[in-house]
Amino acid sequence: MEKPWRLWGAMERCTLTLVSWSWGACRVSLLALILTFHLYGGFFLLALILASVAGILYKFQDVLLYFPDQPSSSRLYVPMPTGIPHENVYIRTKDGVKLNLILLRYTGGDSPSGNIGHRVPNALLMLVNLKANVVLMDYRGYGKSEGEPCEDGLYLDAEATLDYIMTRPDLDKTKVVLFGRSLGGAVAVRLASVNPHRVAAIIVENTFLSIPHMASTLFSFLPMRLLPLWCYKNQFLSYRQVALCRMPSLFVSGLSDQLIPPVMMKQLYELSPARTKRLAIFPEGTHNDTWQCQGYFAALEQFIKDLLKSHAHEESAQPSASVTII
Repeated sequence: MEKPWRLWGAMERCTLTLVSWSWGACRVSLLALILTFHLYGGFFLLALILASVAGILYKFQDVLLYFPDQPSSSRLYVPMPTGIPHENVYIRTKDGVKLNLILLRYTGGDSPSGNIGHRVPNALLMLVNLKANVVLMDYRGYGKSEGEPCEDGLYLDAEATLDYIMTRPDLDKTKVVLFGRSLGGAVAVRLASVNPHRVAAIIVENTFLSIPHMASTLFSFLPMRLLPLWCYKNQFLSYRQVALCRMPSLFVSGLSDQLIPPVMMKQLYELSPARTKRLAIFPEGTHNDTWQCQGYFAALEQFIKDLLKSHAHEESAQPSASVTII
């Protein structure tokens, strides 16, 4: 099984290299094509210019979506939590990329004395308020993780993290909750859609319907709605994948989000077929800081309580460390 996978990986790398060279040629030749077209005109030259522009835009879609080097020290310094039990773990994905994880362990008590370190304050509040284990993962190309970010790669990263949690004898495999904010929400929805029997619930916050939907919103002056899907290097079609997520689902929306239209969160909620689903709305919530709004953790805590009650089939069930949030 390993040899075919390696052969496929080699073919994929060769294809990506060839495509990269093609985009580079488009970028270099664009000025010459424009000058030639200005002098001589012609539909063929115009077609080449349009193809070159399309190639450049396709290549640089990653630049508009992934920000692994912000702030500038993100690839050099990853803050670690202090004073609480935690593990700094490295795992490998199916395509061989090494990822960095931090596992925060809840051991009782109420107060613990662009990489996962930047999310530690939020994660610590989850640990305390939800009384759950919390797993933080750096996608490929972020923090101490290897590789370069891409849609399929991020899906593999999420799958590898879930696989790792399933190998831990000290974690309850029946109470795994996926959490994702913004782009992470799209990854969480996709992971849940293909792992319905391994994911107990999902929580998504301030995420989008898809990248094509976002493009139509951000570039409304262009006919983006007319572009076919294959024009998008990254698609993240959450509006399709959420239709496969029947596990309990919580949708958290900050109405002051200036990046992603809050209406998209409402639409994802409406598209969800889950029998148990909630839409938590915070009028003052911004894209990255909704978790600082009053009532935020109360909403998450109630969702976790209800989840545990449904698992235990008894009214007295309380949140416990058996829940693991990825």
